[in-house]
Amino acid sequence: MVTAVARPDTAGSRQVVGRVVRVARTTPGRLAVTGAVLVVLALLAGLFAFLAVRDRAEAAERVATRSEPLGARTQELYRALAEADAAAAAGLLSGGVEKQGLRDDYIQSLDTAQRTLMAAKTSGTSGRVEQLLSQLSVEIPRYREDVARAKAETRQGHPVGAAYLRAASRQMERVILPAADELHGIAAKKLRDDHDEATSVPWTAMAAGLCALAALVAAQVMLARRTKRVFNPGLVLAALAVATALAWLTTSLGSARDDLARSRDDGWRPADALSAARFSVLQARAAEGQILVQNGSDNNEYENRFNQLFGKLTAAGPDGLVAAASARAAGDATTTGDITKAEYSLTAWRNAHEEVMRLYRATKFSGAVDMVVNDGGASQVAFAGAEQALADAIAKDQADFDKAVGRGRDAMDGLAVGVLVLAVVAAAGIVDGVRRRLGEYR
Repeated sequence: MVTAVARPDTAGSRQVVGRVVRVARTTPGRLAVTGAVLVVLALLAGLFAFLAVRDRAEAAERVATRSEPLGARTQELYRALAEADAAAAAGLLSGGVEKQGLRDDYIQSLDTAQRTLMAAKTSGTSGRVEQLLSQLSVEIPRYREDVARAKAETRQGHPVGAAYLRAASRQMERVILPAADELHGIAAKKLRDDHDEATSVPWTAMAAGLCALAALVAAQVMLARRTKRVFNPGLVLAALAVATALAWLTTSLGSARDDLARSRDDGWRPADALSAARFSVLQARAAEGQILVQNGSDNNEYENRFNQLFGKLTAAGPDGLVAAASARAAGDATTTGDITKAEYSLTAWRNAHEEVMRLYRATKFSGAVDMVVNDGGASQVAFAGAEQALADAIAKDQADFDKAVGRGRDAMDGLAVGVLVLAVVAAAGIVDGVRRRLGEYR
């Protein structure tokens, strides 16, 4: 007959577990277990609150210092490229020896584009963004060479100069600007993602805080019934600490969320719509110049392009770029005036362009060129007015964005550390309150 003998360590473990269970069933034991659970809940609530604040503060910082500046750089890159193309076309109308102002505009625009490109490269990029930046780094110098060749041929009286400029303009329209537009789209998506994270509601942290607070209130009620005392100072302190942390978390993140929402609604969204309108204005300007540069050789392409761009600019409703920008800026008195100026200038430009085409078709070529190139030319004045009004509105929206994001980030200052400290205070209060009650059983 074989007798089973319990292993000493197993028997000892069972005895320890049994002793713990018996102690836990006593009133002091239940009180100690309750205290331990409350401490864990308070610390977990503090941890979840800390993580929620940290994540949103980091997202807000990315909005302010990375994603929005990258979006602004890609906007500036597109603007500079479109402006360079418009200046190149206007410059060739002067016989390849353009006025100093036009030459400066062209050189400055391309230099700005290349500086912006370098700044975007050094801001930490990867994947598709890196590919687009590399593509633009190759294509922009190639475009510059083609324009220089077009000017050189035109100065020598060779009509092939117009063909070189047409090739450069098509390269800009079909390769360079689409790459810049895709780059801006990626930057805009990154900005939206960071903004959404920064403004998300911390449901987990709030639920953890409410659970901890409810547990503390329930424990206070339980102790009041058993000890015939109304308050346990330690638990009261803990409940106040958790309630304070919860209120601070809710109000500060709510305030930050409101400010960040304003940065979106009064800042980058209307600025993005205005930038789209500004880009089309610059492209329409380049198309108008190309109509005269080509002078009968396939210039219907550019007249059609001008009309398409202008139709997109001035269409009513959400399909119209200026109308869409106006809708997004509704209620913002600082920019609605600029948008109205842009609309007025676009109307004047349309009228001036019709006169340019009338002179051109009447073989009064020099008169048409003067309207487009000269500083006092009706087309030049109207174009400059529209472009400047949109630029002013964009600058104001950018300032609104910067202020709102700054306020949103300020609202979260000290919050992450504060909720952790309050969680520790709550845990200390729980330990003190339970310890005092346990002392009464000795």
